[in-house]
Amino acid sequence: MTHEQREGGYSSPHWKGDGSYTVDQGFSGLIKVPVKALDITWGNDTRFWQQIDLTDHDTQEIGFKEGMLLLQVNWIEVKGNLNITPTEDTKYEIYYMVKFRVDAFGWHSAPIKFKVRHKGEETHSNIMILESYREKHDVWHEIPGGEFSVASKDPVNVEFGIFEVDSDWWKGGMVLGGVKIKAKSG
Repeated sequence: MTHEQREGGYSSPHWKGDGSYTVDQGFSGLIKVPVKALDITWGNDTRFWQQIDLTDHDTQEIGFKEGMLLLQVNWIEVKGNLNITPTEDTKYEIYYMVKFRVDAFGWHSAPIKFKVRHKGEETHSNIMILESYREKHDVWHEIPGGEFSVASKDPVNVEFGIFEVDSDWWKGGMVLGGVKIKAKSG
């Protein structure tokens, strides 16, 4: 989506995801959710977030062509939604593909909450400080965001997200490349 479509096509300051995802045929059980599929609070306001094209190297490394650069926010809320029908009983793990720029700030004291909802109930919640990831800047990180299990041939809706709405810390300098949902072995 171009910047013009983004500015002209929405009146809300919030980015409304298109819900798209792909199932990677080269890796059994890998689901890739691009940033354009995610709902991002303040994501449609270029004072806070900017859509960026990832470099060819980044695309090859993480499998996504576009990302969202977080310039600065006080309130971070990124949510995704997935409807799947697995062919067998499967446990999945959710990973956020994130890179911190050298000038990233505010991650040392902002407790980030990762949530997963499955069948209308919260099935996973984890809180972490991302400072250790921020210290390794300009490197892509797979940050674990939870897990869920589904039964064979049972259509299921899974909601997942990143939240930090309680502190007064401004945060910035993070690139979100997308979300990978991997079938867990064993």
